Amino acid sequence: MNINTGFLLTIQLRLKSVSRVLATTEQLLLVFVLLTMITLAVLQIILRNVFGTSLFWIDPFNRLLVLWLAILGAMVATREREHIAVDALKHYVKGIWLIILSKTTSLFATVVCGLMAYHSVRFVYDEYAYETSTFSNLPAWPFELIMPIGFSIMTFRFLGSVFNKDGQ
Repeated sequence: MNINTGFLLTIQLRLKSVSRVLATTEQLLLVFVLLTMITLAVLQIILRNVFGTSLFWIDPFNRLLVLWLAILGAMVATREREHIAVDALKHYVKGIWLIILSKTTSLFATVVCGLMAYHSVRFVYDEYAYETSTFSNLPAWPFELIMPIGFSIMTFRFLGSVFNKDGQ
């Protein structure tokens, strides 16, 4: 094994370690967000039906949690390669053409997610610059940070698929 191979192996091991930590973090956040949404919704129902009152911030906060749930779910789906894919041609193509098709669709998804990441960064920055607020006059931008983070991670996952041997 020469120095370059050892260096590449070290980088590969570190990337796998980072990937495992990221996967665990995604799973925990997904569970936490879902449980929080359910708990707050049940609390709001009980408060309204039993006590005739409610907490005004629960509904807008749950709407923000839906955004987090959607992006986290998409991140997990791309990691597990269980995302929505139009793969009608995969049934008719074999061998090298299947690999080319897979790499092409992964490259297209990389570009789309990259554009989404770029524009979501711009959106969050505008929300910060214009001091947009949400419930209780809290700034909106921290709640929206999941968009550029999630789309950036999905971009790199699809980019990794382009450079994998089998395109998966």
